[in-house]
Amino acid sequence: MRRQLRWYGASPLHLLALLACFGLAGYAAARLVSSRPLAVAAWFIGAVVGHDLLLMPLYSLADRSVMAAIRHRDPQLPVTPWINYVRVPAALSGLLLVVWFPLILRLPSPYHASTTLSADPYVWHWLAVTGALFLLSAVAFALRLRGRPRTARLGPRSARRRALTPNPPGRGYEYQPDRPGHRRGLEGGPS
Repeated sequence: MRRQLRWYGASPLHLLALLACFGLAGYAAARLVSSRPLAVAAWFIGAVVGHDLLLMPLYSLADRSVMAAIRHRDPQLPVTPWINYVRVPAALSGLLLVVWFPLILRLPSPYHASTTLSADPYVWHWLAVTGALFLLSAVAFALRLRGRPRTARLGPRSARRRALTPNPPGRGYEYQPDRPGHRRGLEGGPS
C-alpha cells in the first residue's frame, strides 16, 4: 500500500474518483459522438484553437502583468496568496461569458425563436453573477486573514527584518536570545 501511495502520489480514494470521472466522461463522449460526430469534432477543434491559441495567452499575459505590478509590494502585506482570490472568480466569470456570449452580447441566435423570451436580461445577470463571485471571494479572503495570527501574516523576509531590527529610538531594544551579541533591553525580556 505504501509503495502504491508513493508511486501514485495520492490516496486510493483519489484514484477511484479519477477513474470514475474518466468513465463518466467516456460514456458522455460515446453518446455524443455517436449522435453528432461532426458537431463534436468541430466543437473540440474550436475549443483547442480558441483556448490554447487565443484565450490562454491572453489570460496568462493578464496574470503575469498583475503579478509583475505587485512584485515590489510592501513587506508588511499578508503573505496569503490573494491573487488566487482574484483568479478564481475571474476564471468562472470568463467561463460564463464564453458559454453564454451570444446571449450576453445580444448576437443573433435561435434562442428567441425557440423560447419566445428576450435575451436582454442576460448581460445584467452575468454582471450580477460576476459581482457575487468577486464578493464571495473577498469574504473568503477576509475570513482567511482573520483566522490567522498577526505574525503568520507577515512574510518571512519582513518577519526576519522585524526580529533583527531594534525598536525605534527612545524605546530601548527587545531581548532576542536567538541573536548572538544582542544586548538585553528595557522591554520584552529578562534584565
